[in-house]
Amino acid sequence: MTRWIKLWIFASLFFGLAAGPARAGDAPEALTNFEAAKVVIGQKNFTSSKCNLGGKPTKDTLCGMEGAAALGKNTLYVPDSGNVRVLGFKGIPKKNGASAKLVLGQANFSKMKFGATNKLFDYPCAIATAGNQLLMTDFGNSRVLIWNKLPTKTNTPAAVVVGQPDLTSNDSATTQSGLDHPELGLFVAGGKLFVSDRNNNRVMIWNSVPSTNGANADVVIGQPNFTSKSAGTTETSLNEPEGIWSDGTRLVVADEANNRVLIWNSIPTSNGAPADVVVGQADFTSSDNPEPPTDQSLNEPSGVAADGSNLYVEDWQNNRILVYSPFPTSNNPAASIVLGQADFTHGDENAGNASPSAQTLFGPYGLSVIGSQLIVNDFGNNRYLIFNL
Repeated sequence: MTRWIKLWIFASLFFGLAAGPARAGDAPEALTNFEAAKVVIGQKNFTSSKCNLGGKPTKDTLCGMEGAAALGKNTLYVPDSGNVRVLGFKGIPKKNGASAKLVLGQANFSKMKFGATNKLFDYPCAIATAGNQLLMTDFGNSRVLIWNKLPTKTNTPAAVVVGQPDLTSNDSATTQSGLDHPELGLFVAGGKLFVSDRNNNRVMIWNSVPSTNGANADVVIGQPNFTSKSAGTTETSLNEPEGIWSDGTRLVVADEANNRVLIWNSIPTSNGAPADVVVGQADFTSSDNPEPPTDQSLNEPSGVAADGSNLYVEDWQNNRILVYSPFPTSNNPAASIVLGQADFTHGDENAGNASPSAQTLFGPYGLSVIGSQLIVNDFGNNRYLIFNL
């Protein structure tokens, strides 16, 4: 159901349809409830939301994007899924409607071509950087692409593929080396590569970033082995996992279809390792999504991020971001701050308004903490929002 809803929203947007004080506690000092973003990418202002500004792709537009942005040296890499490309901006934009300096996946900023090669993608999603490397989930091709040197020029080819034996294959598989449509879940920490293998209901862990095509994963969680793919609602199972975050010690996974976020207090080293903490549910066997929402509930959480002491969770269907401060260490914590909504009991698109604003969200689907800024993928509004932390 999640995939169909997202495709319906994307189709509507593509064809031009319109689309208070903080609670007590150790909340981030700069954030308050219903905080306004400081900068928007992909739109000229905070009240517009059309795919490609109502026209064709250019260097300053976005359309139907999924996944988190990532910073590599002086370039911010942003997935532009609906335009089948990744945009590279000079640093983190400080002004609305910034223009990209490079594009990956296309020969120029006006092209929109699909494919499965070292230069062509099929719905690129999450972006991650690790040292001098750039990584990207290529959802439609069931793979992760790796550039061994951070791209600085348009249409730079990828060097390595994960999930496929070569750079022209795109079959889905449930094996130790295969993937089935990875989407938002991509992260590198402590030298390890983490990938949410969405349709296989599992997270794959490589103990080092692969340097050869089709490398086998070292550990799988959410499944007891590398050939099973059943969904479940326990401390050892997953149901369409999405966003991932890690600091090299802890691991956080958005278990989207179970309406929860799971936390491992240490990186699993054996297959099927149980999670230690659940967020969004009272226990490991529940998957409720109450209406109206609360400060403890989640409805298909997508992206996750953290700054070491605070956890940020995109509550996709409730059109909001919940901030947990301090970082959860016990089950079912209450959020400290909400973004995208005026309070914890509403979940309307754009907070019930006809048009977006600097405070509202419509289907947030990917986020990252970069330095003192939170960068949010506002999927339904065809934009990225930048908040100061």
